[in-house]
Amino acid sequence: MAKRIDVSGLTAYYGAHKAIEDISMTVEPRSVTAFIGPSGCGKSTFLRTLNRMHEVTSGGRVEGKVLLDDEDLYGNQVDPVAVRRTIGMVFQRPNP
Repeated sequence: MAKRIDVSGLTAYYGAHKAIEDISMTVEPRSVTAFIGPSGCGKSTFLRTLNRMHEVTSGGRVEGKVLLDDEDLYGNQVDPVAVRRTIGMVFQRPNP
């Protein structure tokens, strides 16, 4: 079943460094969305916030909301591993 992603006021940090600031957007079910921009502009950081991979980096934290079908992905009751199973990533350089 396709799911809707709603992002509101999302800011991501690495320690005190603000990597991305105040992103809001909606990804509709069964839609294709692309993120383009120069190297270092925050594309990968933003994608990592959607599946909670950002927080595995030391000092990584987010402010704002990421909702998957109206469920807060950063809520206390949400299992990060379950989120990563639902929202996958394809890496540019795969590791065996």
